[in-house]
Amino acid sequence: MIKKIKKIAFWVIIITYIVVSMSFVKKRKSEVLCHDIKVSILDSLSNGFITEKDIEDFILQPDMNVVGNPIYSINTKDIEENLNKYSSVKNAEVFVDLGGNICVEIDQRNPIIRIVNKHGQSYYIDQEGVIMPLSNKYASHVLIANGNIVEKFDFSKNQNALNQNKTKQNIISDLYTLAKFIYKNEFWKSQIEQIYINKEHEFELVPRVGAHIIYMGDIYNYQEKFRNLKEFYLQGLNTVGWNKYVSINLKFENQVICTKR
Repeated sequence: MIKKIKKIAFWVIIITYIVVSMSFVKKRKSEVLCHDIKVSILDSLSNGFITEKDIEDFILQPDMNVVGNPIYSINTKDIEENLNKYSSVKNAEVFVDLGGNICVEIDQRNPIIRIVNKHGQSYYIDQEGVIMPLSNKYASHVLIANGNIVEKFDFSKNQNALNQNKTKQNIISDLYTLAKFIYKNEFWKSQIEQIYINKEHEFELVPRVGAHIIYMGDIYNYQEKFRNLKEFYLQGLNTVGWNKYVSINLKFENQVICTKR
């Protein structure tokens, strides 16, 4: 019986402590005013689409009611939702601390290809397939795709390269697939600088090194085509020279057909 009473008393003390502590924190939060904004852009060294000043200017708008107001009254979820509407923001997290700071952590989108279509539109596609408009502040040096790309896009809508109305060739989705493969492979990322779509809706690759064009055809079995090409680069071009051929054709299964200059 005594043990039971002690156990009950112990939990009463714990619960009382928690309630008192929460009341103290709530009271403390009601007294603390927001006096500063701390912004952290997690990948600022690799991308510069959005800056700390952009975030600060947004939060300091008069209708946001942030600086100078009690931190308990700040709607961090609303700020997060608005920041996540930025086309270059992959994820935004906003929270306040007892020091009177509003803290913002931004994760930017990471483009892997820039599309230039036949309508004069130019935009990026990021690693998740999300379409991003260009920025007047920052240009990302990524793979470029141009040529016979007829798909037109409405930039006022959130779009994904994999969720478009599929054409017969489905060029944008295929470009994203190819770009993602190249981006993740250090060898091809450093070697391929451009993808051109010809009139037959086939893929032509322009390398950084060598004065040749790589005719890929469609992207069917593209990984095998790249394996064959890499083997040819290492075993063939390293021996005869990188400027010996005007074209390298990968369109036929398990073949690398070269045309001499």
